[in-house]
Amino acid sequence: MTVADICEIRIYDSALNWVDVCATAESVRFDRELSGAGAFEIHVHPEKNGALTLATRGNIIVINSMPELSGIVRSFSVSESRDKAEFVVFGETCASLLRQRVIVPPTQTQEPTAQGWDRFSGDTESVIKHYILAQVVSPYDDNRAIPILTVADNQNRGQPLTWQARFSVLLDEITDISQFAGAGFHVTTDIANKRLIFETIFGTDRSKNQDAVSPVSFNMEYQNVDEYSYSEDYTTFATTGYAGGAGENENRLILPLGGDYTGLERFESFLDCANAKNVTELQTLSQKKLSELAPVKNVEASALPRAYAFGKDYFLGDLVTLYISRLELDISTPVTAVSEVWERQSGHKTEIRFGERLPNIFTAKLRKDLVM
Repeated sequence: MTVADICEIRIYDSALNWVDVCATAESVRFDRELSGAGAFEIHVHPEKNGALTLATRGNIIVINSMPELSGIVRSFSVSESRDKAEFVVFGETCASLLRQRVIVPPTQTQEPTAQGWDRFSGDTESVIKHYILAQVVSPYDDNRAIPILTVADNQNRGQPLTWQARFSVLLDEITDISQFAGAGFHVTTDIANKRLIFETIFGTDRSKNQDAVSPVSFNMEYQNVDEYSYSEDYTTFATTGYAGGAGENENRLILPLGGDYTGLERFESFLDCANAKNVTELQTLSQKKLSELAPVKNVEASALPRAYAFGKDYFLGDLVTLYISRLELDISTPVTAVSEVWERQSGHKTEIRFGERLPNIFTAKLRKDLVM
């Protein structure tokens, strides 16, 4: 399903009962993130149909009947002068519901081996969905449940993980797991059944390095990129870590990672992993901490609908190829954020942002060390 030039905003209450519709907004911007909660902003005249209902905290919107373009109204403002009046409505995608919960570990009675943590081992999708089920869908405390939220069937995708958390914000923890494991997630609407559905995202490799599907490439010379910016940040860069587990002084377990780096290519850091219960947990926690010290490389680009159309030829989370001629740099990078923008005067456009951490000679070798 593609996004239309006309923006119809259907409005529902917090139980997903239909309330109103607004098709006369002056401008709408809807941002989606691969691993996190995106946001939206709507500008509309107060006298237009549906405007007052839009400016109601907690209402849920769905744009152009697309389940993934749905969000929750969080705030609004109104301004008026002699020749202008305007509501500005702000909100977040439905994934922001996960920010309303922290990860409460099971008690000793509920789970004798918990030891004050919510621990889980399995493939990436199972780990992520464990925390959603345990903290929001079927928590020990029924008061913590969000009745309209469900979890899509588990397909057991992704790399094996051992994870632990306690009293961290659920959304932040799910974001950390997703970014570490190269996955994503979103919460979509199922209006017919009046429910929200949490699902993980595992993108398709559409880079030119594969031949299973048609590749998708972006290049200024192809005229399918309007503008871009590219940055590299090595401020907290580390290739090699010494992870400290349980114990004290000479009795503390130390696990080295990325030890093959030498000379000026070697950047060392100590990784405090005292919360790890055993060697398996120490391995996962230390890999996570070292991955956070990888060089941060960010690309922001505005893709033009030439040759490839978002939502048809490629999707959020897919791996695509971007060529930056100024640096002679050919990158395979995931699509990590998408912005849909409607302006009453100019119609619809899509803006794409590519991955924050991109593979290169350093990170590719580091990832190989972590997996082995």
